[in-house]
Amino acid sequence: MFAGERSNKFRKILQHNIKFYLFDLFSKLDSASISKSLKEAGNATFWNGVTMKNIKQYCILIIFFLICGLPASTSAVSCKELNTPEKIKSFMKESHQSNPLLRKNVSLGLILDVCEGKVCRSKSKRAAQKETLRIQKLGNKRRIFAEKGPNAPRCVIKRGGRQFVCSSCGIVSNESCRSFPSDGSTIFPGTNIDSSDFAFTAGDTKDIKCSKLKNPKFFKIETLINVESGEKGKVYDKVLSYYDKKKEVPIMVNFFAEKVLRKVYRFFPKYYAKVGGKWISTVMRVRTTQGNEKKFIFETLTHIQKKNGKLKLYLDFSADPDLKNVHPESLFSTD
Repeated sequence: MFAGERSNKFRKILQHNIKFYLFDLFSKLDSASISKSLKEAGNATFWNGVTMKNIKQYCILIIFFLICGLPASTSAVSCKELNTPEKIKSFMKESHQSNPLLRKNVSLGLILDVCEGKVCRSKSKRAAQKETLRIQKLGNKRRIFAEKGPNAPRCVIKRGGRQFVCSSCGIVSNESCRSFPSDGSTIFPGTNIDSSDFAFTAGDTKDIKCSKLKNPKFFKIETLINVESGEKGKVYDKVLSYYDKKKEVPIMVNFFAEKVLRKVYRFFPKYYAKVGGKWISTVMRVRTTQGNEKKFIFETLTHIQKKNGKLKLYLDFSADPDLKNVHPESLFSTD
C-alpha cells in the first residue's frame, strides 16, 4: 500500500471520528444552553428570533462542511518510500497495470494507428491503415477482433499453445478459423508493443534506483539489467522510467541497448482516466528508434475508443455490456 492509499484511509477514519464526536456533542446540548452561548457571542436581538429548529439546521450544515470539506490528500509516492530494490520493483509492477494491454482481465475498444518508415509522414496513408479493434483478455486467453480497417472482419485468438486466425468474426462470433502453433510471441500483432518489455521488473538487475527530478510532480527510476555477453546489443541493458507522483503511474519508459535509445513508450498525463477506481492510460505512443525519439523508424499510436463520450474500457471482462449473457469460453471458441 503506497502513500495515496494510506492517506485516503486516514482521511476516512478522520471523517468518521469528527462526525461521531460532533453528533455526540450536539446531542448533549439543549435549547437553552445553545441559545445562551450564542447570545453571549453575538447580537442578542438577532438570536432572540432564532428557534431551536434553526439552530439545529445551522449546526448540521457546519457538521456537513467540516466532514465533506476536508481536502483530499495531496501526498503521493516518492523516492523516500522507494528505498529498496524490492519496493521499487513492486511499485513498477503495480504501476504498469495502468496500461490496459498488460492487464489479464480486460475488455476494450482500441483505435490502432501504426506506421513504418516514410509512411509515417503521410496522413492519408496512415489513415488508410488505421484500425478499430475489440480486445478481450482473460487469463492466458486473448481475442483481437478487427471491427474496422484493412483487416476487418478478421480476428486472432490465442488460446493455450495454439493461435487461431478467423476470417469472419463479429462482436461475439468467430467463423472460418484456421489453427497454427503459437510461437509464444509477446508482441501485439502488427505493432512494436511488446509485453515482455515490461518483464524487466522481475528480471535480474545490476542496479535499480529512484531519483528526484527538477519538476516535483515526477520522479525517475533507472534500472540496469544483467545481460549475457552473447546477447549484448540485442536486448535492453538499461531502462529509464519516469512516473507521476500523485497518480503513481508511468509517463515515459525509455529502453537502451549499449547506450543507444531503442524504444520509447509514452503515456500522456492528461490522457489518464479513472476506471474502476484505478488510473488507466487511454492514449499510448510507442516508437522504435535508433538513438533519438524524434527520428523513429516505427510508431504505434493507440487510443481507447469512446461511445457517447464514455470509454469502452472494462477492467472486469464481464462488465462489458456487449458481452452480457455471453459465456467467456464461447468468446474464445473456434469450433
